Amino acid sequence: MNQPTPQQRPRQAGETARQRAEASHADERSTDDDRDAGSTSSTISPLRKAAIVLVSLEQSLSSQLLTHLDREAVEAVTWEIARMDRVDPDEQAIVLEEFLGMGLRRLCFVFDDLLRMDDREVRAGFHADDSEAWALALAGAAAPVRAKVLGALNASAAQALQRHLENLGPFRLSDTEVAQAEITERFRGLYDQGTLDLPDPSGREEVLV
Repeated sequence: MNQPTPQQRPRQAGETARQRAEASHADERSTDDDRDAGSTSSTISPLRKAAIVLVSLEQSLSSQLLTHLDREAVEAVTWEIARMDRVDPDEQAIVLEEFLGMGLRRLCFVFDDLLRMDDREVRAGFHADDSEAWALALAGAAAPVRAKVLGALNASAAQALQRHLENLGPFRLSDTEVAQAEITERFRGLYDQGTLDLPDPSGREEVLV
């Protein structure tokens, strides 16, 4: 008799997220041979996909994604992560590619990711008339990010931005965060328009948990 999939199994009264995760694990055992022969997205449960994404990203990005889930979902995916032994690199690549196509790349893009972009792409998001906002954003960024932006701009734009940085004076951290968020959203908009590409979310080549 065929076993019901996690999506088909009715939720039992009082069933906890941990119990549902354990039940999902039991269903997945029947597909282990398929994964060993070559995983496809359809053979990986949604819960395992979520767990793979979270353990594949830097902790700060994983924490950001968890804020979009309700408490019950966080409990379920946390338990799934706890019982995972190892993520096969091929399986990881399949899952990340699927989630990148669903908007993970856009969601996880942050201001510091400018460091991993081409100079041409950095220039595409820079407007000379808002150098003050850029200066405020860079004032709260790491030195390598400041060097990256200044090095990507042409000489006159870099000099103007450097002057704004030097004349910035005291500033609040919250103002810096707002400026970074505004510039980050500009790059996301350019990505949506197809003007530039955003770097993949930072991950690990091989994941052991």
